[in-house]
Amino acid sequence: MNQIIRSYLNAHIKEYGVEKYGPADAFEHFINKCIINRVTSERFDPQDVMTEKGEIGLDGVAIIVNNQLITDMDVCHAIFDQKRKVTIKFVFIQAKTSESFDGGDMSIFLKGVKHFFEPEDVRPATNAKMENLIKIKNYIYEKAIEQSSKPFLEMYYVCCGKWNEGNNLSNNYKTDVRFFEESGDFSTVEFFPYDSEKIITTYNEMRRKISRTFTMEKRLPFYSMPGVSVAYFGLIRCKDLARLLMDDHGELFNNIFEDNVRDFQGYNPVNSEIRTTLLDEKDQERFSVLNNGITIIAKNIETAGDIISIFDYQIVNGCQTSRVIFDNKEMLTDNSWVLSKVIQVENEDVLDRIVYTSNRQTEVKYEAFSSANRFHKTLQEYYASIQPEYRLYYERRSKQYDMDATINKYRIVSLAGQTFAYIAMFLNEPHSVNRYYGELLEAYKKRLYGKDDCVEPYYISAYYLYFIELAIKQNQIDKKFKSFKYHICCAMRALTCSSKLHRGNSKEIKKEAQDLIALIQDPMRFQRELHTACTCVENTINASGDIPADIRFRSRDFTFRLLKEVEKFTSTRNSDEHLCVGQIVSCQVTALRLYNIEVELRTDDGRKRGSIHISNIANRYIQNISDEAQLGEILQAKIITEFNAQTYGWGLSLILD
Repeated sequence: MNQIIRSYLNAHIKEYGVEKYGPADAFEHFINKCIINRVTSERFDPQDVMTEKGEIGLDGVAIIVNNQLITDMDVCHAIFDQKRKVTIKFVFIQAKTSESFDGGDMSIFLKGVKHFFEPEDVRPATNAKMENLIKIKNYIYEKAIEQSSKPFLEMYYVCCGKWNEGNNLSNNYKTDVRFFEESGDFSTVEFFPYDSEKIITTYNEMRRKISRTFTMEKRLPFYSMPGVSVAYFGLIRCKDLARLLMDDHGELFNNIFEDNVRDFQGYNPVNSEIRTTLLDEKDQERFSVLNNGITIIAKNIETAGDIISIFDYQIVNGCQTSRVIFDNKEMLTDNSWVLSKVIQVENEDVLDRIVYTSNRQTEVKYEAFSSANRFHKTLQEYYASIQPEYRLYYERRSKQYDMDATINKYRIVSLAGQTFAYIAMFLNEPHSVNRYYGELLEAYKKRLYGKDDCVEPYYISAYYLYFIELAIKQNQIDKKFKSFKYHICCAMRALTCSSKLHRGNSKEIKKEAQDLIALIQDPMRFQRELHTACTCVENTINASGDIPADIRFRSRDFTFRLLKEVEKFTSTRNSDEHLCVGQIVSCQVTALRLYNIEVELRTDDGRKRGSIHISNIANRYIQNISDEAQLGEILQAKIITEFNAQTYGWGLSLILD
């Protein structure tokens, strides 16, 4: 690979802390991030895209449903249950560090894609991770009758060399593309031979280190205002807007909508009306007065006459208009314009305010604005105040830290991740977090992110989840616990504090969070508590044979049993009654009587009283007890009768054998 790609790869390795990976695996991780980042709007772990050892021909497999990477069947169910239009994309990746495209490897890659879609009785045996993805694929096709369009198929063969369109390899892959097209299972089938130039371009697009230049005629500058470096109001030709939305492949550049509060809503009545306007030649010329327009935020704006250049830009309002214009770009004329605001802000507070107010007039779902309220800003500031050793980064807006190469990406907490962690740990519902997080936000909106909520429980729940996931990645915890990571979070709070629920703004929940923070600052105690939590989970698994193995982690009854297991252990651990018959203990002489020695046991057990009868002092005749012991003397004695068996407490013996 060339020096530029190597530098990008090294930066990626540091960001994700995957230094232990071999060169090939690290490159696969890097390429999976670059490519899948283009087609998903949510933060994801590239490890979830990577295939496991033994998978031949495929280095990455991703199922994208409504711009979200899906690896869990329950989440897939939740999306389909919303009865909205669903867009599906299957993405397959093969990544090679070599500097030449290999026809044999390319054929193996395409064969691996074919196997993924083959019936079970035909395809080769594979691993559990791939079988899970195949089950999701099968479910998607079962639901095909409910969808207006078929899934899209994209295949990426990535190589660090240079692709020549005139080579014989083109004919090879085009034959396989026709095979998929003729199957009738896909809306479109695309094969991308990705060379070094495309790797560099895709990485820069991911970082949003891109610029676009366009004409903004008859623009007006805004007056000077605090927090805004420069702002213009005017008209942008619809054709130019379509080019702003397009990446170097001619596809929609999803990254520029990350600060928009809503994804594209499909062709609902409003968007259908926008499309109708564009399809009518006269209405298209009137588009600027028939449409509310768009708002573009850029990190830098430069002007030269009517020409404007923008760098690192986002469309924060007008996602619907933009998407309809992009979808119908072939119909656009030179006489259609869209009303636009182009703004360069000085800080994120101003950006948040613009995002919120420019979208508030339209109906937006609760989850879209949930990260825009003041609590989330306070929470982000709290995260930033944590000492570096324990610092995480709260991401209020999707992928907002992607451009910062100094941040370990596994330390970034998304809104979805924060929601899951808090519900699992402080609401005792780890079984509920396998649902679509937007659905959870709606269901728990009265118990989450209250304006007066304490911020500490949110941070500490995310930190415990981060640490547990890291321990699983580093094999400090058995990988069998991966499905129960939220249950471990729940168990650790119950072990350290209790399982009792508290209001989000209460003194009790803040005190619990502080106790949990103190625990992570004592690494040895934290590790022991983590192992105890894992043991409680394992004991619950072993005792839950009546609950099918594949649904235990989402079973309310399993969570109830886990908390009972934790309660049983903590009750035993907190008890000061740990002495029993047969133990040898230290005791101090408190009185010498005619026939017995009264003692007090040197123990933290509350039952300290005891007595040694003359017959249990030695295996010989005792004439005078005072010859055998002295007041205050420390003796080693064996417990021979229960504490409550006599009025004097424990019955003890100095005869130890």
